[in-house]
Amino acid sequence: AGPGALERRLLQAAAEGNLQLFKRTASALDGGKGRLRDAVEAVTLQGRGSGALHFAARRGRMAVCVYLVQELGVDVDATDETGYTPLVHAIIAGTVDTFQYLLDHGANPDKPDGQGSTPLHLAAAGGNCEIVKALLSKGVNVDSLCHTGTPLHTAAFCRQDGAMKILLDHHADCNKIFNTVYSPLIAALNVVGSLNVSPLKCVKLLIKAGADVKGVGTVSPLITAVNNGLTDCYKCLLEAGADPDVRDDFGHLPIEIAAYNNRREDVEILLPVTSRTPYVRDWSVDGIIRWVKSMPSVENDPMNKMNPADLKLEGSKAYKRKDYATAVKLYSMAADRCPDDATLYSNRCLCWLKMGEGDQALMDAGVCKIRRPGWAKACYLEGSAQMLLRDYEKACDAFLDGLKLDPANVEIENSLR
Repeated sequence: AGPGALERRLLQAAAEGNLQLFKRTASALDGGKGRLRDAVEAVTLQGRGSGALHFAARRGRMAVCVYLVQELGVDVDATDETGYTPLVHAIIAGTVDTFQYLLDHGANPDKPDGQGSTPLHLAAAGGNCEIVKALLSKGVNVDSLCHTGTPLHTAAFCRQDGAMKILLDHHADCNKIFNTVYSPLIAALNVVGSLNVSPLKCVKLLIKAGADVKGVGTVSPLITAVNNGLTDCYKCLLEAGADPDVRDDFGHLPIEIAAYNNRREDVEILLPVTSRTPYVRDWSVDGIIRWVKSMPSVENDPMNKMNPADLKLEGSKAYKRKDYATAVKLYSMAADRCPDDATLYSNRCLCWLKMGEGDQALMDAGVCKIRRPGWAKACYLEGSAQMLLRDYEKACDAFLDGLKLDPANVEIENSLR
C-alpha cells in the first residue's frame, strides 16, 4: 500500500510551498505527541525516498525550507534512494535561492551520491555557474572522482564551457586521466547524442590551460575528433601539437578516417600536416579518397550497408565463433551510428578482454559507466579490465561497486573469489 492521505498531503504541501497546510498536516501526523520533526522525517515518497525538504528544495519553496531546517531541525543532509540530498535536488532544479539557503545552514557541499557524484559534479553537468562558484567557495574538492571522472570531465562531456572556465580558474587538473585513457579533452570530444553543441569552446579552454593534445596510446584527441566529424576542432588541436600521424586501433591515420567518412574538407585540412605514406601513390585529396574507396574494407565492404541492429547481430555471431577482431569491427561500426547504446561498448569490451587488450577494454568499460550509470555489468567489465592490467586493488573496488548495484550477480561474486 502507498502512503496515506496525510502523508501525500504533507509532501504535496511541501512541493507547492503551502506552509500553513504543511504545518496543519504535520500536526495531524504527530497526533499530539510533540515530536513534529520525527513525524515529518518519517514521511518519504514510496520508491524514491524523497522527503519534505527534498520536495521543497527542488521547487524553491523557501518558507517551507526555513520552517523545516530552523524550526523543526530536520536532517539537512537526508538522502533519498539515489543518495541525493536536498542540496542536490536544488542543484538539479537550478533553484539557486534554496540551494544557497541550505548551503548556509549546514548542508554538506561535498557529499557524494550513490554513484560517487558530488554536488560539484552535478552542478558542472548542469552548467549552473553561480552554484559552481558557491560550492568552490566552500572549499570542495575540485578534482573529486566519480563514475564519470572529475567535475571537469563531466562539464567537458556536457559541453558546459562556462562551468569549465570556473573549474579551471580554481586549478582543476586539465590532464587528469580517468579509466587509463579518458582525459577532460577526450571527454569534450566525445559525441553526445542529445547535444547539438560544438565542443570547440571547451577544447580551446582546455588547450589554453595546458591540456595534453597527444593523448594516451591510440586514444588521441585528434583521432577522437576525426571519428566524430568535429572539423572545427582540428585547427586548434594541430596548432597545439596534436600528431596527425598517430594511427587508431585498426591502423588508420586520421586523414584515412576522414576519407572513409567522405569528409573532403577534413582531408584537405589534414593533408598538409600528414606524413606521406608509401602505399598511397597519389598523395593528394582526390588520390587519398580514391585509394580509400578502392579498399574493400571501406566503401565496398558489405558491412557498411548493414543497419546497426544487423551489425550488432553479426558481431555477436563473430564473438561466438571466437573471431574477436571481426566482432570489434562490427561493434565499432554500430557504435559510430548509435553512440548512446551502452551494450555495443560492453560487447566490444568483452572482445578486447578476450584479445588481451586491457587498455581498450578499460576505455569501453568507462564509456559503459557514462552511457548507463548504475549498471552493474559496467562495473564487472571495469574490474575484468583492471584484472587484465594487473591492478588488483582497482579491480576489487570495481567488482564491489558492481555487487552493491546487483547483490545477486553471480558473475561478480565469482570474480571476487
